[in-house]
Amino acid sequence: MIRALLLLLALSVQAQAQTARVLSGEHGDFTRLVIELPAGTEWSVGRTQNGYAFAARDGSQPDYDLSTVWQRIPRARLADLMVDPTSGALSVVLGCDCHIFPFEYGDGIVVLDIREGPAPEGSAFEAAFAATTVAPPVPGPARAYEWLADRTASPVADFALPLPLDTGTVSLEPLRDELLEQIAKGAADGVVDMRLPGKPSKQPAVDHAELPWSHIRIGEADGVTVTNPGALIAENAVPPSCADPKLVDLASWGDDLLPHDLLVAARAGLYGEFDLPDDSSVLRSTRQLLYLGFGVEARQHLDMLGDGSASDAAPLYRSMSHLVDGETDPLSPFLGMLECEGPPALWAALARDRFPAGPGVNRDAILQAFLALPAHQRRHLGPALAERFLARDDAEAVRIIRDAMERSPDVDQGTVALIDAKASLQQGDAAAAQAHAETAVALDGDRAENLVALVEAHFHKLQPLDPQIAEALKAIRGETEGGEVGAKVDRAIVLALALSDQGQAAFDADPAPSSLSDLWRVIQARAADDDFLRQAVLPMDATRPEVAADVALAIADRLLALAFPDSALVWLGPVVASDPVALRMTAAKAQLSRRDPAAALALLDGITDPEAEAMRASALLLLGDLSAAQVALSRAGDGETASRVGLWDGNWSGLAPETAEPWQAIADLAQPLADAETTGLLGRGSLSVEASLAARDAIDALLAEVPPPTGN
Repeated sequence: MIRALLLLLALSVQAQAQTARVLSGEHGDFTRLVIELPAGTEWSVGRTQNGYAFAARDGSQPDYDLSTVWQRIPRARLADLMVDPTSGALSVVLGCDCHIFPFEYGDGIVVLDIREGPAPEGSAFEAAFAATTVAPPVPGPARAYEWLADRTASPVADFALPLPLDTGTVSLEPLRDELLEQIAKGAADGVVDMRLPGKPSKQPAVDHAELPWSHIRIGEADGVTVTNPGALIAENAVPPSCADPKLVDLASWGDDLLPHDLLVAARAGLYGEFDLPDDSSVLRSTRQLLYLGFGVEARQHLDMLGDGSASDAAPLYRSMSHLVDGETDPLSPFLGMLECEGPPALWAALARDRFPAGPGVNRDAILQAFLALPAHQRRHLGPALAERFLARDDAEAVRIIRDAMERSPDVDQGTVALIDAKASLQQGDAAAAQAHAETAVALDGDRAENLVALVEAHFHKLQPLDPQIAEALKAIRGETEGGEVGAKVDRAIVLALALSDQGQAAFDADPAPSSLSDLWRVIQARAADDDFLRQAVLPMDATRPEVAADVALAIADRLLALAFPDSALVWLGPVVASDPVALRMTAAKAQLSRRDPAAALALLDGITDPEAEAMRASALLLLGDLSAAQVALSRAGDGETASRVGLWDGNWSGLAPETAEPWQAIADLAQPLADAETTGLLGRGSLSVEASLAARDAIDALLAEVPPPTGN
């Protein structure tokens, strides 16, 4: 026995070398998977019908260890993770409209980031997964145990267990034979009960629960050619058939019974002859439980169906059991029924986390089926359905859903107010959104989504917020960590801190990249000068944060107003002639503030509005080109300054005749003396004395006219 244990230990060490551990983590705006492959292993990622597939390229797949994947992440973005029993590849099933961005962190360490939204254009990982690049482990031939074999004989060298475990040159036959021999001795002594086939038990022998590895597609998938399994042909895809509307018409399953009577009816008559469940009674009971909204209980009843049950309703009802519990179902048979008529379109809408882009959504069928639901289901399913239409910018559909919920008895007014707040935000009415959000918070201040809506309304108005809102969000952060609601709460905490004049605390909260631009928008608009400069002044060699273009421009303008042109240029980044006029103008102001007129003139090239001409004149004055500056000032509509620039150039004769005194008197002094050529020496002297006296009087008058400079 000791030898057997040592052999088992050696095999476990050998098996660990072939195991690829899969780790996970939730990071707010993305979900991360880390796969630890043997060093030097090549890998590939490609698209599948339900998400992506990952595989090693060396001809055989490792044993993927998925035991700790679900300890740290929810099933929001990653709906399922399984090992394909056919190819051995790792199948990644998505629960959202997301894409995977893979990269290799180190030798053998592959990172898969699941991010929301479409994949970057031209991504090589969006190509269809090529299943021919991987091959599952092929077990060796199994051989029955030979009871009469000589136990002292040497083991057969080519014996191998049918396991996906490479044992190298070590054979498992001795251990297997030893175990079987000991079991046989135990059975002979009466210690081990060797149960023989007999009357089947009342409980099913097979566990019908959905397991991650139980979804196997048989046959050719829609839209995939046989000759090239990796190539999708959308033009040949067969549209999915619509389910019979009567088969999934939940509104008709109440039988006009009160809830407690319906619950009693759902538990009656389930068992038939020999105390075995009757399939038709199980389906009837499942429908009644779904009507009441008991999704988990409905799935338990579906597990009672016999192995031979071929009912078309069972997979539909199993999916509905998830949907009535407020969950999405990325493997739902309803997914392709958005264009159907009747209730199938409603269940297809609830099975997704959002509607696909394009016109393929039967809006009227979805709304009609929703309005036909019983009141308690309208109250329960309405918010999620309204969210999907909000993402589609369909305000009218949201209003219909909201009104149907409000007409239901015992409706939660806070939920209705929250829908109103979100709809107002979607339509850009921040004032109405703030009023509705305040109502929702007053009715239920512990609900995360109510506080998030209030923060978003204040953010759209850039109005100050009570610091207690940020504290309340921090208090419920642990309850919402991970998933979509958790990401919204994290964003709301950052914005609430900034809106309550706690800018440094907002940055210390480590905002997600998707929230950073909005945080800077609040800082630029509301922070005091000292707090603003503490965050916004960057070194010349720094890289500006990833913010929206209008936010960066506003920050640069405020830095210029506070006399920080160098930092303003950092926020503007490289500016070229093809950039928008507003960006070029701000950059030109910054260059003028830095006393770099040449760079300013290059940025202003081709811009002819009055403000640009005035800036061009300032640059030309710095370069000493007074005549060109005078022309630019004239184009800017500043004739008086243009005239003065001409005087600086010594050209007093060009002063306009209508120029008022004392400027005109000074201009007259620049004219040649009258009769200077025909007057004698004494006459010219007399004229010079008179001109000097006139010049002194004119200069005194000019000095009296021009106000003295202010300041020190």
